[in-house]
Amino acid sequence: MRKLPSRRVADALETALLAAHARRDLSALAELYTQAADEKEAAQDIDAACFYLTHAYVFALDAGHPSAPALRARLVAYGRES
Repeated sequence: MRKLPSRRVADALETALLAAHARRDLSALAELYTQAADEKEAAQDIDAACFYLTHAYVFALDAGHPSAPALRARLVAYGRES
């Protein structure tokens, strides 16, 4: 069984997401939502992972972030994007 992130780590990620939203930092948002997706994927919560991947992908597209193609590929692999 995989270890879930500690509440402290989850709180820190939430705080970072809120701060990035406040700054309208699209690149940071893409990276932070990717981190959240990675954590949910590691916990085998695929629905939640795809929720965060979708957000990461949208922010990556808006920012012109180089991770956009890889994020899209992950969504395609889970059948959430065609």
